[in-house]
Amino acid sequence: MSEKPGIVTVYLQLMKLRVVILLQITAICAIIAHDLMVRSDSISGDRTWLDTLEACVVTLLGGTLAAGGSNAINMVYDKDIDPGMSRTRTRPIPNGWISPNHALVFGIIIALLGSAIFIPFHWKAAFWSIFSVLFYVFVYTIWLKRRTPQNIVIGGIAGSTPPLIGWIVASANTIP
Repeated sequence: MSEKPGIVTVYLQLMKLRVVILLQITAICAIIAHDLMVRSDSISGDRTWLDTLEACVVTLLGGTLAAGGSNAINMVYDKDIDPGMSRTRTRPIPNGWISPNHALVFGIIIALLGSAIFIPFHWKAAFWSIFSVLFYVFVYTIWLKRRTPQNIVIGGIAGSTPPLIGWIVASANTIP
């Protein structure tokens, strides 16, 4: 067992930020594509770079928390198999840096908080965010992951929603 890092480091490891960054890049691309299309059509309304920045910040914050929470819950569920794999044996739960219950509470709280961040912008963004959390946890992690090699294909549905969420957040303040 290696030396225990601080709790913030443990939380960040539970969130699997290297994976989350990839998801958020796709969301930011959707926001930028949306806003460039709106700017090229003078009839659609005015969308400033500040609007784009706001949509990016909201989407990055909400998406990172929601996906990070899903990843933490995934690690709790995989606590029995992670110690046996070289790639996952150094995760916080197998190392005893955090209890599974603590990690589960952390994951649930930030997943719900991340999805809730979208509510003021558009309920559809919040819906797709919570859909992704639930799909990743229940369909991919619990139902498919240990049953079929098709888990990654079907589980990819959860990973396909960040661009949709980003587009919805960007379009929420667009004047038709």
